[in-house]
Amino acid sequence: MIKRIVIAAAVSACFAAPAFADVTIGGSAEMDLFYRTNQSDGRAADGTLQDAGGRFLEEIAIVVNVSGNDKLDSGATLEWKLAQKVATDYRYDSWGQREAWIGYKGDFGSVRFGNQFSNFYLMQDWPYGWKGQGNLWADAGAHYVQYSRGISYFSPDFNGFNFAAQYDLGTGDGDAQAYEVTANYSVGGLSINGGISHGDGYSAGSEAVNFGRNGAWGVGGNYNVADEQPEATAYMIGARYVFGDFNITGAYRHHEWKNVTWGGWGVAPASVAGGKSENDQFLIRGGYNFGKHALNLGYQLWTEMEVDGNDIDDSDVQQVSFEWDYSLSKNSVAFLQVRYNMMGDNAGVVFPGAYQIDGWNGIDDNNMRILVGTWTGF
Repeated sequence: MIKRIVIAAAVSACFAAPAFADVTIGGSAEMDLFYRTNQSDGRAADGTLQDAGGRFLEEIAIVVNVSGNDKLDSGATLEWKLAQKVATDYRYDSWGQREAWIGYKGDFGSVRFGNQFSNFYLMQDWPYGWKGQGNLWADAGAHYVQYSRGISYFSPDFNGFNFAAQYDLGTGDGDAQAYEVTANYSVGGLSINGGISHGDGYSAGSEAVNFGRNGAWGVGGNYNVADEQPEATAYMIGARYVFGDFNITGAYRHHEWKNVTWGGWGVAPASVAGGKSENDQFLIRGGYNFGKHALNLGYQLWTEMEVDGNDIDDSDVQQVSFEWDYSLSKNSVAFLQVRYNMMGDNAGVVFPGAYQIDGWNGIDDNNMRILVGTWTGF
């Protein structure tokens, strides 16, 4: 449950009546214990991929959000947010790297300035990359996760329709930039979502990353690149329909990269250079809720990569996922999640990091993750 705290502004002592600002503290805590098959052990001295077999792992993710707002004399609202993911050993290790923005909200909608998530990414993360489908949908693709110098506009709601636009200013002497537009429409149990994301002037691959990341997550950098700068573009359309205790979700997404070289981790070819690379992605998931239980079964297809009109044969990935949730309270849930990835012979060319597909060793044609965990909101 979110706790609300009223704090007195430091300047209030200068006035006859004290001024107050409304501050909200909330967040979530998650514990995951999982087992993954066909794990990578890196490369031997001769460059041969090494198989580490199966491996037990755990992850603790605690997110703390601090946000506030102040009603202005004009009737608008000044709002801000500071968010941090803690107890994580590889990112978000200082306050503000997750989110740190300030904005204004009124009848016109709202605008935000600062370090913030890409709305296109948030759409991929939920409701589409939900229930175990996030590693291929939200965390992979020709889109970005976060803009460290972002400017965003969110429209008011127009009878169930709303849209948002974002732009990242970039740094350095080049013209690097990222921008996106997203839209949503809801009526009854039907929700339709879509958008387009584009970024240029920063090296991009099949991993969704922070735009212009410079050594640390949430920190932008100098985006200057060569004349033929890399570009990444993604667009998607998806829908979710809830009827009674059932729900069904489906989505299509297209990825496009320019001036990107593929290769390194996979078995062959060693590298594939091209001016334009593209592929498609499809997702479907069905769910059923009964009492404290929820069951969800999903399927994804990442199609073969096409480089300058030529396919990288067998670079596709298929995934089947299952999740069983059990409600422990109003704020807490326990879950069992199973994810099975089926890789084409050259999938590792497109996914150069083992971390992108559940630690896959790049040798076997499949791997699986079995996870148990708990999540609680506060």
